[in-house]
Amino acid sequence: MSYFMWSAAAVMGLTTGVHLLAGTSDIMTPILNAEVIDPVIRGVALVVWHMVSLMLALSTIAIIYLARVQNHALLILVASLQLGFALIFLWYNLKLFSALFAMPQWTAFLLAALLMSASHFKVVRQ
Repeated sequence: MSYFMWSAAAVMGLTTGVHLLAGTSDIMTPILNAEVIDPVIRGVALVVWHMVSLMLALSTIAIIYLARVQNHALLILVASLQLGFALIFLWYNLKLFSALFAMPQWTAFLLAALLMSASHFKVVRQ
């Protein structure tokens, strides 16, 4: 499609890598080692962690596919997920911390959604 879509794929790939490499030790290790957390809650946190890992990896793959093949429905789905993730992070940043960057993940999701949208609108204009 365009360099915008390839850029979105790079952003999402980088986000996936950071999640897996840095996030696991920063987020999951303290949760898994906390003895005060019920084992079922620890288990659910671990499952959710892997579900997020899967969503990030599949989003990256989908965006790479969209960089090569036009598929409007897939673009809308993946861009909507990215925008939704950004809005959820923004909401909880403001609600819990009264700040924008306590959890800066929203920036990557918003950037990916904007790049995907820019790619789509560039193709539509042509």
